[in-house]
Amino acid sequence: MVSCSPRTDKKNFEHNYTKYWDKYPEQQLIDTLFSDTLDVGPDTEGGWKTRAFYINSTKELITDLQDDKNKIDSLYPMTAFDALTIKKLPFGFIKTFTNEQTTRFLEIINDPVSFHWAETTYEPEYQVDFLKNNKTVASLTIGAELTIIKTAHAWPDFKKMKFGRIKSGKYKDFVEIIHEIEK
Repeated sequence: MVSCSPRTDKKNFEHNYTKYWDKYPEQQLIDTLFSDTLDVGPDTEGGWKTRAFYINSTKELITDLQDDKNKIDSLYPMTAFDALTIKKLPFGFIKTFTNEQTTRFLEIINDPVSFHWAETTYEPEYQVDFLKNNKTVASLTIGAELTIIKTAHAWPDFKKMKFGRIKSGKYKDFVEIIHEIEK
């Protein structure tokens, strides 16, 4: 009978990595997030509606971040999980992240400074699933040559990724993790 029952002895992943709230003083975080809006130029008609949109979205993000400090449930996937898998779409490999790879991956995606505001239209190339007792509890897709990460539920559910375009400074680390898993 015991061999027929589902395994429940897997431990939940613990977010034991440096959180963004421990990396940056609050004002530095705010300044960095607002500086991304400076990259947004005028609209095609010469107006500044796009920049205003990103400024307002940044204000929403900062409000969201201000109540996060030390709240593990504010970190993606915002629910308990015990395994992380990645599959190449549409019919490629399926691999499981190690604990160390999971830690590095989550440290990047849970840091709002890892992302900037940008267009995020893409064709998904990979799907990352967060599992609890072998059932998917959350998913992400990755595309545009590993430059965009999207949650199953887009903005505003998980604001830290902005719209999901990873900054070049974090891109190298992110690609390194994915290629390591692909081997």
